Amino acid sequence: MEKSTQEIIKETAQDLLEKMGFEGPVSVTVETAGAETFSCLIDVAYDQNLLIGQYGMNLAAIQHLIRVMLRKKTPGRLNVTVDINGYFSDKKALLEQEADRAAQEVLRDNISVALRPMLPYERKVVHTFLALHPDII
Repeated sequence: MEKSTQEIIKETAQDLLEKMGFEGPVSVTVETAGAETFSCLIDVAYDQNLLIGQYGMNLAAIQHLIRVMLRKKTPGRLNVTVDINGYFSDKKALLEQEADRAAQEVLRDNISVALRPMLPYERKVVHTFLALHPDII
């Protein structure tokens, strides 16, 4: 019997966690907003800061590793987002609030607003959020 893409993602994430000396439940969900996106949620009981790293850098690296590992196991590229103990979803909400405040300022004062320097995944979240505002360029 052939494994589903979700099962492959879950096994890959669990294998990587075990090799890194961590354990915890892994769940994978499918989000279908345009292109199919998989969310891999990992819950660890201890040392989450080691997995997340400063400003989420380790989490970004883990996500990259999982994506690279999946390329060998699945045909084509998969859009997979990895989150550890809800860090990414919390960060995404904060980034969206920051982008919304900047957008409101732009619309209210009709001026350009510069945002702070961001990591690539943070910029993607902001760009995706601002793309929903047709009045913002």
